[in-house]
Amino acid sequence: MKKKAALAAVFAGVLIIMGTAASGLLRWELEWVPENNIETNKFLANSERGFYNMRGVRISDQTPVDENTLESLAGERRSGTLELLQINIGDYRDREISSSGEKQIWDVFNAYAGTDSTVKLIVRPLYDWDGSGAESDPPTIDLVMRHMEQLGEIFADYEDQIYIVQGVFVGSWAEMHSSRYLTPESYQKLIRKMHETMPESVFLAVRTPAYWRMAAGRKQPLSEEEAWDNISLISRLSLFNDGILGTSLDCGTYGDLSKSTSASLQDKWIREDELEFQNELNLYVPNGGEAVLDNELNDLMNADEAFRVMHLSYLNRAHDPEVISKWENTVYQDTGSVYDGMSGYDYIERHLGYRYVIRDVSVREKGWRWQDGQVTVEIENVGYAPRYTPCDVDVIIKNTDSGEVRILPADTDVRQWKPGKVSTVTVDTGRAEDGEYEIWLRVTDEDQEPVLFANENRTADGGSCLLGTIRKGE
Repeated sequence: MKKKAALAAVFAGVLIIMGTAASGLLRWELEWVPENNIETNKFLANSERGFYNMRGVRISDQTPVDENTLESLAGERRSGTLELLQINIGDYRDREISSSGEKQIWDVFNAYAGTDSTVKLIVRPLYDWDGSGAESDPPTIDLVMRHMEQLGEIFADYEDQIYIVQGVFVGSWAEMHSSRYLTPESYQKLIRKMHETMPESVFLAVRTPAYWRMAAGRKQPLSEEEAWDNISLISRLSLFNDGILGTSLDCGTYGDLSKSTSASLQDKWIREDELEFQNELNLYVPNGGEAVLDNELNDLMNADEAFRVMHLSYLNRAHDPEVISKWENTVYQDTGSVYDGMSGYDYIERHLGYRYVIRDVSVREKGWRWQDGQVTVEIENVGYAPRYTPCDVDVIIKNTDSGEVRILPADTDVRQWKPGKVSTVTVDTGRAEDGEYEIWLRVTDEDQEPVLFANENRTADGGSCLLGTIRKGE
């Protein structure tokens, strides 16, 4: 028995030696030269995030939108990718929007469609610019809902341009206050009419978390299982806040009841509970608005902390001017950070919404000619929020000698690349002949616009980012 065991051990050793030798013969020689993946603090013109411009147009049969206004909309050079478009239909508060009025609205959207720059619109239809919502609202709620139907038909033709529709038309500046149509019963009619009439892919936005809970009929925020279905109201219902950090209650956004003691869905909760609500809800739907009233709450570091909890995606670049000026004249300080020394305004701009940084890339070759290799990319979202609409993610392999390109779709959802987290993307690269290959990563939205990475890596036309180079041979 001992002799048999010894022979078996010798035989096994021979097999191991032979296997090692064979693997040496069959193994690819593989040299991986990664890019440095250095984070950058530069501005990135990525869509659906950042400081927005604001524009208002009044629709009227007496003084229709003129050609100068339309040419201005089409020719304006925009520094960002978002614009808040207020459509004032106050002249039609007592009747349907006329065919002339409808044509003016179409003309406005056509002007935006003709711009050289890509801009997504946050649209706010309203009756009031003077803070007199109760007097400016139509005499019946049925007329408000008829106007929703009319604008919904127009918006459907420009669905790709519209990111969010804010409010439910009524109240002072359509900020959802000072209106007789914001009782619980009337509000439910209006928000459901918005859901019925507005294009499915467009987010809706309400002024406070309490309005969200009233529409949802519950205290719990949206869950990942409920998000992104484009069918249910709550999956598309987001927030806008035009009183951000103006007071401890965000100028009426929050209240004085705790979540645990609140008995009604109409209740506004204390700040701490409302921030926690947003921290969960706004992982799946956008949040943004205006920072107002210069005070300690909106000092740079306090604002940065609050925006991370609120998952803020967009802010008005012009209002409140005193808050904006304070940020512009404050220096962000964090030794070792690429953002150290930049203005507070620029620091906030870089972090509104999503901001993707490639942290590490590895290439794995299992060593046998007939087995696939893999590329694994680690991406950190250093922004305040996720991205809320889907994108295509591709790994591109380019043979530097022949120029042949292979495009490999990645099985990942950018909406799950959460703020403050590192997400891993792995793609099987398949077999390749001897040669040199560049490995690129490309993210594009539904309009084929690129999503740029916050890295110093070389980029190509179309926004793809170089990950590194493979040299492969025997």
